[in-house]
Amino acid sequence: MLIALATLLYVGNASATMRCGTALISLGDTADVVRKKCGAPDSSVDQLPALTANGVPRLNAAKVSMWIYGPRNGARQHLRFIEDKLVDIDTKRDQ
Repeated sequence: MLIALATLLYVGNASATMRCGTALISLGDTADVVRKKCGAPDSSVDQLPALTANGVPRLNAAKVSMWIYGPRNGARQHLRFIEDKLVDIDTKRDQ
């Protein structure tokens, strides 16, 4: 059972990377590290944390950023950051 779980965790981490030229980024990298290795994204959107009536961020609210690189080789790379930490890499093929 433990071996199966370890294998699933390894496979999940293996697919959570993206190549930028000769550099490699992976989940957990900061936005600064990704920008240094891959350059500026082709497009990006920031969603700031929700605020209370007095302007203070709500409890457990976080900044979420979506970056897109591409199209490159017929695909776009969609990166999602929470509080400037890379949490998701999704490759979508152009139709």
